[in-house]
Amino acid sequence: MYRLLLAAALVLPAAGCRKREVVADMDYDDPKAAIAAMESQERESWEMPDRIVRSLPIPGKDAVIADIGAGAGYFSRRLAAEVPAGTVYAVDIDDEFRSYIENNREDWGTPNIQPHLAFYDDPALPEKSIDLVFVANTYAYLRARVNYFKKVHNALKPGGRLVIVDFRPEATPPEKFAPDPKYRLSRDAIVGELAQAGFVLEREEDFLPHQYYLIFARNP
Repeated sequence: MYRLLLAAALVLPAAGCRKREVVADMDYDDPKAAIAAMESQERESWEMPDRIVRSLPIPGKDAVIADIGAGAGYFSRRLAAEVPAGTVYAVDIDDEFRSYIENNREDWGTPNIQPHLAFYDDPALPEKSIDLVFVANTYAYLRARVNYFKKVHNALKPGGRLVIVDFRPEATPPEKFAPDPKYRLSRDAIVGELAQAGFVLEREEDFLPHQYYLIFARNP
């Protein structure tokens, strides 16, 4: 989601829709520009999306995956290709991203992507229904993260996994793709928060030049 996720969702009970609220001193008010940035081919050279997906603990071709912070579906479509008999929930707070994915998923050959509107403090996923939750470049922008990931914990099946890919504070990725270092969290901070939410670090990969790649198991 990058800069756009700095605009968090609010629920308007009367209208039943999402509204954006700036929660940091950066904002990206143009979803179309955000989509163009997310779809940039430049990104593949350093984010290595295909290698990331190949390294995921996906239990089978019929797995159910939630891609939190899906944006334009950059990872969702790759995840969906790995689970042709399963489902990928493309979780986001912005309705324009939902429309973009709905309009393109057939052309991508991934009709098994299900756009899923959520909230800044709740992924709104059904309990014990998800095999793998994938969160790329989004963790630092979520609010009330311990409570948020307790809800993620509840959404995972027994034996489910949570994967976090995010920018290291000291890294120097292309500017348009990453928030200012002051908004990034350290690996240890994330591990500590997720321990409070009921997760234990199981494994990590170190092939990414600018990001950490952390795989968590769900404690009972």
